[in-house]
Amino acid sequence: MKKALWILFVAALQACAQEAPPQLAVNVSVRECGAKGDGVADDSAAFQQAFDQAAPAAHATIRIPAGAYRLARRVEMKFAGAVGNGLAIVGEGQGVSVIRCASTNGALKVRSELCQTQVTIRDLTLLADLPDAGTALEVSSSARGVRNYRTLTVLNVDMRGAGLPTHNFFSRGLCALAQWRPLFQNVVFAGLLDPALKESDLANDALRFKPEYGICADWSYAPSFQHCYAWSCHTGYRVVSRDLKPEGPEDGAFYRCTAVGTRIGIDVDTPGIEPQLVIDACHLNCREAGVRLHNRKFFNIVNCLFYAQTEDRCDYTDIALRNCWAGLISGNTFHSPQPGNVKPEPASRRTCIAIDKESRHILVNGNIFNGKGAALRCEEGAKDIKQVNNQVINPFVVMPRGEAVAGAGK
Repeated sequence: MKKALWILFVAALQACAQEAPPQLAVNVSVRECGAKGDGVADDSAAFQQAFDQAAPAAHATIRIPAGAYRLARRVEMKFAGAVGNGLAIVGEGQGVSVIRCASTNGALKVRSELCQTQVTIRDLTLLADLPDAGTALEVSSSARGVRNYRTLTVLNVDMRGAGLPTHNFFSRGLCALAQWRPLFQNVVFAGLLDPALKESDLANDALRFKPEYGICADWSYAPSFQHCYAWSCHTGYRVVSRDLKPEGPEDGAFYRCTAVGTRIGIDVDTPGIEPQLVIDACHLNCREAGVRLHNRKFFNIVNCLFYAQTEDRCDYTDIALRNCWAGLISGNTFHSPQPGNVKPEPASRRTCIAIDKESRHILVNGNIFNGKGAALRCEEGAKDIKQVNNQVINPFVVMPRGEAVAGAGK
């Protein structure tokens, strides 16, 4: 028995001796792996080699020096376990380190099964070299519990179609799935850009709305969007959590973000009513809804500029609330650049604030209403909805009379 145990022990030592020691830190440049960066050669293999070198390391930096790197296929990295502690994908600046995506599967994808790797991506431009070029940038994990650190930081990254004017575009911009406290700062997404396209085409299937979203943070806890910009897509910013479990991630903030030429500006939806959301100083010019909230309590929508792409040809709501509790809507300007804004015809199909029957305890205070249409509409059944100190500067704005818009109740 002792001899058998000794043989097993020696075999284990020999196996350990043959294994390569784990890499603690890796700092690799895609140039070192053979990338040309001339915008012509396919640099996919070189990028994949750099990603493969970084994947097993506890601390890894992938550097993308100045140049234009053409990727004919998507480059992927996967962390199977809690191996990676930190990963940085670092360029030298927007418009300086450029990735040209020539694949319908997108450009870069990072997967961390346990949501334990802290990922930083910064100072890059991603260009679509063809229409429907997939997801520009994806960082995903399985939905997990508490993480007391930020798992994703994206700084100074823009995603758009190559050329100007252009009919090239990414199908989706930045996809961040099940991240913990992700931070997006100066992240820009732009879809089609061609003055020849009819600005009046606002159909659901219009080319301007073809990209699915600019930035998605589905199932992400406490995402923070700062100084971001989304242009020409279906949804500018999406934080949607459905189907996996009854409760959803809470918290979140949008500060000085812009959505222009989108169908929906900001869409936040969780399966159960979750606390805390701030939308502050944002600029929203949309066709269907500026802000759409579902199942949110303790929220603030303040100091924003709202105006519709059209007020007479499409039903439009600046702020649409479903089952939202204990909220403040204050200091916003509901504007209209339309020439017919101060004329009775054409009639407006715009509602500035729409509150459904499940919502309650909402204060609408100190806003400016200039956009023609209904300033505030509440479904029967909404509880304790009040409007005070609002300023109406257009005779064709319909404002409810009195302070109590919906009756008090539990």
